[in-house]
Amino acid sequence: MTRPYRAFRTIAIAVSIWSLLAGSGGARVASAAEATPDSSDVALVLDFSASILNDARNRARFAGALERMADRVDALSGDLVSGDTTVSLVQFASRARDVEGCTDLQLLNNPEAVATFADCLRTVGAAYREGLDPDLADAIGIDTNYVEAMEQGAAHLPADSERPAMILFTDGRHDVAGVPNRDVGRAHARLFDDRSPFALLPVGMGLDAGDRDQLTAGLEDLRVVRDMPPCVSGTTFEWPDVVFDSPGAAGNAVAEALQAATCTFTVAPTEPPVTPAPPAAPGVVGNIRLTPGDGFIDVGWSPPAEGADAVTDYRARCTSDDGTIESAEGVSTEPGARVEGLEQGQEYRCEVSTVTAAGEGEWIAAPGTASPLGIPPPPAKPTVTAFNSAIEIGVQPADGVEEYRYECSADGGTTWEESTGITSASTSARIRDLANGTNYVCRAFASNEIGVSDASALSDVVRPCSGLLDCNPLALPIVVGTVSLLSLGILLALFGIYRERSQGYVLAVLDGVHSANIGKRSRLGIEVVRPPGSRQVSEIVANRGKKADFRVSMRRGGSFRVTDKARSQDVASGDMVIVVDSIGVRHQLVLHAFSTKSASAVATRR
Repeated sequence: MTRPYRAFRTIAIAVSIWSLLAGSGGARVASAAEATPDSSDVALVLDFSASILNDARNRARFAGALERMADRVDALSGDLVSGDTTVSLVQFASRARDVEGCTDLQLLNNPEAVATFADCLRTVGAAYREGLDPDLADAIGIDTNYVEAMEQGAAHLPADSERPAMILFTDGRHDVAGVPNRDVGRAHARLFDDRSPFALLPVGMGLDAGDRDQLTAGLEDLRVVRDMPPCVSGTTFEWPDVVFDSPGAAGNAVAEALQAATCTFTVAPTEPPVTPAPPAAPGVVGNIRLTPGDGFIDVGWSPPAEGADAVTDYRARCTSDDGTIESAEGVSTEPGARVEGLEQGQEYRCEVSTVTAAGEGEWIAAPGTASPLGIPPPPAKPTVTAFNSAIEIGVQPADGVEEYRYECSADGGTTWEESTGITSASTSARIRDLANGTNYVCRAFASNEIGVSDASALSDVVRPCSGLLDCNPLALPIVVGTVSLLSLGILLALFGIYRERSQGYVLAVLDGVHSANIGKRSRLGIEVVRPPGSRQVSEIVANRGKKADFRVSMRRGGSFRVTDKARSQDVASGDMVIVVDSIGVRHQLVLHAFSTKSASAVATRR
């Protein structure tokens, strides 16, 4: 842009240059010569990324420096009106944008523009004091993008400017996602390599000494002081330092950069006395977590929120009804500690405090309690139940147990084969693929993250079995004794069928002692009758309704399909089948099919 006062107006002015904050006597030097006012364009580009806006104490101190600059602008209004300066304010994070109403402010002969400049500095300072605003974060993001900052600032530096200068304040390195570091150098070269004169004055706030070297190297790569003419006062344009170790020093550096760029603004000769703020109370930890171990509890936590004073130590302790025990790990800034010497099974309440230069903060309690673990005691004597080629083993549940190990031995506990073992989180398990007819004893172990218990007492002897006779050796004499009764029963039943043709001609014999003619139909049923409160069978009767314990279907060839509560089986007439009634009792059932003319006649009449 072309300014009407730039090339042709000559006036006599007194150019006042106050000495820098470092401690000159504040003497004001006046030039008796008449001179053309120094023409300059300045873009003040300020970092609004989350790294500084989340740092409450330091952003407030930098805000104070901007507010003091605003006071200085008011005090120098006459000098700024006489100088030919155009100033713009830009804020950036992931993206950059102009500070509304604060760009391209032409101060020459314009007291209102000078007042606006001061108000803009105060507005930006207030934004730093208030911290991260959600609307601002939505507009410009929260990361640090040097590319956007340089492009937005360059837009306010005309190509024909006599003294174009960009002042770039930041508290961190370029770190925005999607814009690699190599793009910073490319943008810098594209925007500024061909500009002369030109100045880019970085002001870095390097509070973390560990990051300061990297920040310095990055900002030195951005620094440009090329062919900038001296002010009419003769002051040489220089910018030797780019990183400053306090908010006040960084704010003063911004003021010094503005002084060097405008030739009219001057920093105050001395800063007003600052009363040191009282030490802030230590921040508090969050998200306290308790992990019990063998006689100890590991306590973990999240550090205090950003902006709190630097942590110099943490303290952790756990309390039970018997007293309090504190971690003995010594001074540490790690967010975790182990409290040892605790009693296993005892319930403890744990808490953490933060120590800073200001002293020790309040104790923050963890939610809930924790009990130190130990190796579990051995389980009680297991219970065992025999199945076909399998044994089901069970133990009583116990606290602090994560898994159980079950094992069975075929030689009375002398040896334990791996194939007979199983691990389960349940208090019962079934060990399979065992030998039917072999006597076994079994044992159990309990385990948790600390270790494995001793073995339990041995179980009773248990023998897997495949059927009624195999599982019950004493049943054989009973079966032999009942064969005669069964045969006699069959003969009597046949005689009864012959005598009582109206009752049908399918005979059911249960356990060799109970018989009933259940008729002749495609679907038949048998009900087991017992006296009230007794498990003893008194008789069986034909019943196809809901009370039937067994359902019988006639099959071709004189066979039957018998269905009990557990399964369905096909059986030939006269063969025995094992069935289970409605209360879980096992029985032997024999069905006989007879075909007589009289029975047919009875069935036909029905």
